[in-house]
Amino acid sequence: MFTKSRSDGTYIKELPYFTRLMPYLMPKRSEACIYFEQDFDVTKALAYVHAANAACPPGEKRLTLFQVFLCATARTLAMRPKLNRFVAGYRYYQRNRIIFNFVAKKELTEGGAEINVTLPFSPYETLSTLPPKVSAFVSRIKRGEATDADDLNAFLARLPRFANRIVFGTLSFLDYHNALPLSFTRGLPFYSSVFFTNVGSVGIDAPFHHNFEFGTCGLFVAIGKIRRDIVAGDSVVRDGVATGRAGDDAGRSEPRDRVKVTFTYDDRIADGIYCGRAIDLLRSFVEDPALLEAPPDLDPDTLAELGIPEPPPSATGA
Repeated sequence: MFTKSRSDGTYIKELPYFTRLMPYLMPKRSEACIYFEQDFDVTKALAYVHAANAACPPGEKRLTLFQVFLCATARTLAMRPKLNRFVAGYRYYQRNRIIFNFVAKKELTEGGAEINVTLPFSPYETLSTLPPKVSAFVSRIKRGEATDADDLNAFLARLPRFANRIVFGTLSFLDYHNALPLSFTRGLPFYSSVFFTNVGSVGIDAPFHHNFEFGTCGLFVAIGKIRRDIVAGDSVVRDGVATGRAGDDAGRSEPRDRVKVTFTYDDRIADGIYCGRAIDLLRSFVEDPALLEAPPDLDPDTLAELGIPEPPPSATGA
């Protein structure tokens, strides 16, 4: 307690002076938010998912577009380690694992109960290793098996208001002074690398979401519904309106499947250029999932910056 050491991250000593001052200039995560909105062309990804599932033996877990997003994000964080940093107690830390949180519904209805899924992922995750892990965990929760976070939420919800104010005040104090054990933060969504909301699964387009002040999660990603656009000449025609240039699709008219993805990003952990280029990297993986079939080849400098003590698959005999 009252040290620079934390159970969920490694203190970063070498930082530019201005970066070290940013938490004092913007003490709250909500003050430091940058918002990105991007369109991802998922035409090729959907074809990949369809082909993978068509070849899937009976009884095996099927691949989904959302799992492609999860795998692509794990790969992006492995290759762009600064995105896995966080600010706590006005100090910077490198998170010592890649962990995502997303909300799943037991039933895809308005009244369907929501469940939080908080899962760690390897920096060497692939499209063959990730889907079984996600599907097994979600299935276990949907069967009614409670998680540590569910048990904690149920306990806190029964407390009177004044008691919860004391509890959360105490937790914030302990977090500020690096006194929360890893067993406490391990299953809580507020201590994730990325918080996802896949609202497209219920037919909603991606909103700009807030970040939470509680915890250390600095990146919120919202994935919207799949829509069909017609690429005509130099423009994308959506609902009868030309909405902009089509880039590589210019010069021909064809339907394309697209998804709006929004990012809410804590600007204190890395500059906007770094984040923007990371989103371009994420887009390349989502739009061409074949790139995720093999684990990444991470150089020693990236591994050292990533700070996750996990050997590559070749070193484990995988």
